[in-house]
Amino acid sequence: MTDPVQRLAREVARNLGDGPGPIRRERQRAAVARLTRAPRRAPRSAWWLVPLVAAAVVALLLARPTATSAPLTVAVAQQAVMVGSWLAAPEHEALVLEFSDRSRAELTAGTAARLVKVESTRVELHLERGAVALDVQPAPGREWFVIAGPFTVELSDAASSATWQPDTRTLIVEVRRGSAAIGGDAPPTRLTAGQRLELRDLPAGDDHRLASPGDAHAAIPSANNPPPPSPPAGDPSSPPTNKTPSTKPSPAATAKSPPSPRQPTWIELAEAGDHTAALAAAEQLGFGPLLKDLEVDDLDLLARCARFAGDGPRARDALQALRRRFPGDSRARTAAFLLGRVALDLEHDAARAGEWFATYLSEAPDGALAGDARRRLDELGPQK
Repeated sequence: MTDPVQRLAREVARNLGDGPGPIRRERQRAAVARLTRAPRRAPRSAWWLVPLVAAAVVALLLARPTATSAPLTVAVAQQAVMVGSWLAAPEHEALVLEFSDRSRAELTAGTAARLVKVESTRVELHLERGAVALDVQPAPGREWFVIAGPFTVELSDAASSATWQPDTRTLIVEVRRGSAAIGGDAPPTRLTAGQRLELRDLPAGDDHRLASPGDAHAAIPSANNPPPPSPPAGDPSSPPTNKTPSTKPSPAATAKSPPSPRQPTWIELAEAGDHTAALAAAEQLGFGPLLKDLEVDDLDLLARCARFAGDGPRARDALQALRRRFPGDSRARTAAFLLGRVALDLEHDAARAGEWFATYLSEAPDGALAGDARRRLDELGPQK
């Protein structure tokens, strides 16, 4: 009767997982079989086979490629994208990059970027202008980098957006999930979920601003560029007051504060990449009336602000208003896909997401996002 340990060893040899290649796997199986073949004069105890089999199995497992050694690929609308390619999003539509590890990079309308590197350990995107929203899935040893001017945004498991304004040399980063490290000439700054950082490349130093969604305008001055001190009362360097020699200013006129600067509109904030502040400014004007009065371009911009700010209900309301008021516009079909994204990513409603992805496919079966919609429907599976 065959020893149970010998039977186990032969079974392991026959059922080894996929290794480096068929020839090497066959050699491995043969080696294990030879090592575990019963001797002509079998000893009473075969305890020595147990560590031998274990060592062989461990060696084969260690020879398998790790998860990060698998090639990483990227596609746009199911078309492969070559490394080094220039990417330009249309004027009124986002451009979505899908990676084989289920990570995504969405270039907003009008954004230009270049995919510099796609490797198992490093993905690098150079942002020339505009904004990119990244949803990076975790992979051991893999880092993602967005290069914008002199700044670098590094993340490995996060959902974040980066906006680069080349005319003002300004970078704005918002983090919705996970964390990101932003570096440049100064030591890197780490952001966590719900935080926002604005960096400006100035000759005298970088101007930093870090704020939470609840306080989108809280400023933190840079150590290299501190705020100028207020001049003391009576300082001759302070601006002179308007007065005539025969008239003495009243105490009330002396105490009157200078007029406050004009606050930027929500559209200006949105175009600057400050999505959280733009959404807050839109709320002050009345979100409901804006949904009824805005033209299609501004309504699409408002929906984008809500999405990037992580406000699912507001994003859903704006996208549905766009579809209801402008059904003939191509962005109405894109809004169906984005409603699926909102339902899945922000509201965690898989059933509703599946309905919207199916709606997009019925309206635009050959659309730029059709491949993404089909893949997501396959991942969601049959919905009850």
